[in-house]
Amino acid sequence: MVLMHLLRGRRAIASNGSSVWLGAGGDLFYGFGMRAAVLALVIAAPVAAHAEPPQFPKLGVWKNTVKQLPAGTKQLTSVSHILYLNDCLPDGCTVNPGADDSRTNRSSIAESPRLLSAWSYGDQYWNNLVTCVKDTYAPFDVQIVTEDPGDTPHFEVMVGGRATQLHPDLQGAGGVAPFVDCSTTENNVISFVFSAEVNDLEFLCGAVAQEATHVWGLDHELDADDPMTYLELGSLKRFQNSSAECGEDSPRECFCGGPTQNSVQFLNNAFGPANLLPATVSITTPAEHQWVKPGFPVRAALESQLSFAAGSLSVDGSETMAISNGPIVFSAPANLPGGEHTVMVSVTDQGNRTVTDSVAVRVTESCSAAAACPSTFHCLGGFCLPGANEAGGLGADCTQNAECITGQCASDGTNSQCAGTCDAGNTCPAGFDCVDNGAAGVCWPSTGGGGCTTSGATPGWMLAGLAALVFVRRRRRH
Repeated sequence: MVLMHLLRGRRAIASNGSSVWLGAGGDLFYGFGMRAAVLALVIAAPVAAHAEPPQFPKLGVWKNTVKQLPAGTKQLTSVSHILYLNDCLPDGCTVNPGADDSRTNRSSIAESPRLLSAWSYGDQYWNNLVTCVKDTYAPFDVQIVTEDPGDTPHFEVMVGGRATQLHPDLQGAGGVAPFVDCSTTENNVISFVFSAEVNDLEFLCGAVAQEATHVWGLDHELDADDPMTYLELGSLKRFQNSSAECGEDSPRECFCGGPTQNSVQFLNNAFGPANLLPATVSITTPAEHQWVKPGFPVRAALESQLSFAAGSLSVDGSETMAISNGPIVFSAPANLPGGEHTVMVSVTDQGNRTVTDSVAVRVTESCSAAAACPSTFHCLGGFCLPGANEAGGLGADCTQNAECITGQCASDGTNSQCAGTCDAGNTCPAGFDCVDNGAAGVCWPSTGGGGCTTSGATPGWMLAGLAALVFVRRRRRH
């Protein structure tokens, strides 16, 4: 065991000369090879006015290496969902050395049989702690119990004693977990919270949640409201549904990969929510019966307590694209023929539940000098575009680019209408002028006799409102 000597700040030097770093709460890791995640604390006591802030004691680090497990959370894990809180009453908890097993009170941290003294703050305070832990895990399918499950598979947090009763090199530690299991596959593991070191209820509640959840795969993070943090210790913590950077007092790569973690999403994926609601998916783009050009984007939104796992796009019953990570965005085939087509999005969440949604779309026909468009359509950019009488058509009213088949919602300062880039030679369909935007020019409904001959070129486009493009109305010259 390598002994560490605390320096001012966060650095500690091992007896072999290598450097390690302390977290904000005193947690010390030996690089990425750590096995014991140690949580430090100080004994709660009244603080006099102008008193010096408490100093965390020096720490050792349990440096058994992490087991090499497949990366990634095991979705809706098959390990036990029972978490046993053990107050070690009445005579303390005996901890035997060996492979971690809560059913036989064995821990890889103990090097010889050890005895943790019992909880010493009375029944009411214990009940308050249990209630706080239950409230912390209430959103998830995790059962908190205070009666020993015996041989039934279960996780356990022993709450009692001092750190040195478990191992002399853990002097001053407030809690310890034997490892971080990135895949949530290790079962029947014991973690420890040393209640004789501190009697602050909210600290103990957060410590229990942190140490128990380490062995399921969550790392330390920099969200002060989450139990997995070292920030603002002693305040009430609840698992947060947001992406948080990993680290003790500064950002680092998460031990299980990636720059951030979401503790609510992780626990939902691993154990499931307490009440799993039905999942749905809805296509947000395009709308039902919307006109689109070949290659149009398809966007969808998943409503599920579990995160996205996979998705696919089908057109007229044939799969055309598949994705394995978000966002849920697809591109329809660029060679899709004109006419009406059915677009379907299929999405699977981490609970292996598949949901679908579909819309009917109208794909524009291609056009050229030799292949004219129907009388109510306008040939622009090689496609027959519907006119202002159709939503998203050329010259139709709009508020944002996504509403238009062309992807351009333009404004002359008074009206906002769907426009399109002029064809070569600054040409536009009949009834539209090629007006200046300082670049290629756009086709805009004619104010006079129509045509495409323009003069002058003053740049005037800018973003305004809901992505509408504002231009100075000047015709472009052939």
